[in-house]
Amino acid sequence: MYFDSHLHSEGLGISELKTLAENRIKEVCSLAFFPVKPKYPQTMVDVFRKLTEFEPIRCEAAGIKMYPAVGIHPRCIPPNYEFVLKYLEEGEWVAFGEIGLELVTDEEIEVLKSQLELAKKLDVPCIIHTPRGEKVKATRKTIEILNSLDFPPQLAVIDHVNFETIDMVLETEYWIGLTIQPGKLSPDDAARIVAEYGSERFMLNSDAGYRDVEIATVAAAAEKIAENVGKDEAERVARKNARKFLRL
Repeated sequence: MYFDSHLHSEGLGISELKTLAENRIKEVCSLAFFPVKPKYPQTMVDVFRKLTEFEPIRCEAAGIKMYPAVGIHPRCIPPNYEFVLKYLEEGEWVAFGEIGLELVTDEEIEVLKSQLELAKKLDVPCIIHTPRGEKVKATRKTIEILNSLDFPPQLAVIDHVNFETIDMVLETEYWIGLTIQPGKLSPDDAARIVAEYGSERFMLNSDAGYRDVEIATVAAAAEKIAENVGKDEAERVARKNARKFLRL
């Protein structure tokens, strides 16, 4: 079985979820995202409620165990976002995600810091987005923020890492998310990375949902890693590491 450590199940139909299960992707972490900028902070609270109360049932019907992550994506920062932080502080969560930086604005930095401080206080793992554009700048700033907060390395995965940013993230002790999608990384890229750097700190994901993208990329990458590196390494990056990170 495989574990997709970062997707958006709300953006997938039942038939697509069944496709994941048919490809042995039987566990997923589904992350909070709202496809338009919210006008009200209450919108994000209801996104979290849907993700934690309804989506696990829908995924289970498709043969998938879903673990929800909640948090304010940098493209989903509502007015008066402190209302959302208060809601997060009062709950019990598997993980915060996805959180992070997009344009590296002062507001984004402030919201990310606030969520990381809360996660450190509550001992909650964080799945941290890095953007397609400004990736190097955003990744460098993310690491700077994590270091300034003395954030526990076991509680953070820096996601969507690519060949531009892998060296700077490897210099840290944080987990590393490899997103297998056209325009990000291919299954061959993932196999090359695991062959060169080992399998201890990596986890695979598809970032599927809301867009017309390939669905079962975690399985494709795992098979390529098993073929070129080894079955144990494939099992680690395609399942075991995600479960360890989320403390399942």
